[in-house]
Amino acid sequence: MLALEVICLRVMMISHFRQSRMMNHIFSLAAELNRQGYEAAVVVAGCPAAYRDLLRRYHRLFPCFAEDSPAEIIKLLRYYRPQLLHLHALPPGDTLARLLHACPVPWGLTAHDRSLPAGPFAASPGPSFVIMPHPAAAALPAALQEKTCFIPEGIDLEEYRPLEKEGFKVAFILEQDNPENEAGAVLLKAAALADIEVELISPRPLPLLKGRFHGWPLECSAVLGRSRIVAGCRRGLLEGMACGSAALIMGRGYGGIFTPQQHRAALPFPDLSGERAEAPCYRSIFFDLAALLKDRPLLQSLQEQGRKFIRENCDLRLVAERTGRLYNRIVEG
Repeated sequence: MLALEVICLRVMMISHFRQSRMMNHIFSLAAELNRQGYEAAVVVAGCPAAYRDLLRRYHRLFPCFAEDSPAEIIKLLRYYRPQLLHLHALPPGDTLARLLHACPVPWGLTAHDRSLPAGPFAASPGPSFVIMPHPAAAALPAALQEKTCFIPEGIDLEEYRPLEKEGFKVAFILEQDNPENEAGAVLLKAAALADIEVELISPRPLPLLKGRFHGWPLECSAVLGRSRIVAGCRRGLLEGMACGSAALIMGRGYGGIFTPQQHRAALPFPDLSGERAEAPCYRSIFFDLAALLKDRPLLQSLQEQGRKFIRENCDLRLVAERTGRLYNRIVEG
């Protein structure tokens, strides 16, 4: 049970819109925190017009706003009077200093990026906490190490769950942050050679021989739930495994088939970034896809292991509880 003193703790999350699964982390965490009794609001800067209506739908779960102007964000801060600010992206220029001047409360950051500018960390006051959501997150100044903790991104196990699988489909998640390289084309070539249908979730289209292009929906549990394999990195793989898919690690490099059974302990958490993996080669991907296509007991075992891994390590309810305890400790000082 949550302690009574945390029930009315007010927090505002601030981020910049990206076509990345990171956005789902923010929205799902805010929703679960509100279900657990916190008052969490979200402000998203740089939101394209096409997504603003979608953001408004989150109002049924928590206050959610698309605002670009620091002055408008400050108005929201003065209205909601948060006790803590949780940034998921560092704002440009002197925006952070302006926000802290208008709302002098503790603040912290989830370090989603591989690299972070040093300037904001010299601000006064500095961050009270830094959350590392995955092992390959950014290196931080030594002075912040004692304020740093690892909390994985949480997955809503009710929303992301296995559905009836249709044929043999691979869901390929290619984010905005992925570099313009041949990784996407390489995976699609391998899938075409294996005659496997691809469900492409990507901000940009790629030539598909067999499959569908879905663009970048904020919510894609239905696509993932009906796929047998998910290819991508980080949160995209976590969502896919929650939906009962075997996982292929595909970032800057190709990390092969993820075997959850080898990572039974919560720590160390596996590196699902593909950052340190070998350069993508269609032959390696093809052989892995062919193996999973032919060896159905292996595929089924990986699917079951993946769902179990998420349940044991990334359950949104437990992640929100850990995050809430961190908030409470900071606010209580």
